[in-house]
Amino acid sequence: MSSAEIADNRWEVAATKPPVTSPGGIAQIILMSLFALIFVWIMVGAVQGLIMPESEGLAGEYKNLNATETPAEAPAE
Repeated sequence: MSSAEIADNRWEVAATKPPVTSPGGIAQIILMSLFALIFVWIMVGAVQGLIMPESEGLAGEYKNLNATETPAEAPAE
């Protein structure tokens, strides 16, 4: 092998190694991890929405809200 081929092979080997020790490489890893966590969070929420029983949520709580009475002043039933 000629010295040009050896130098070319060294460059190819170095180019295939991911830059995990540089700040840019670490930032990429963190960014992709964040993206994966957000994706998992969305998927878990979707599965919970399919499995959990239906509720009124915040709209139902707002509908039952009475500005003149607080829970401590509510009459006993």
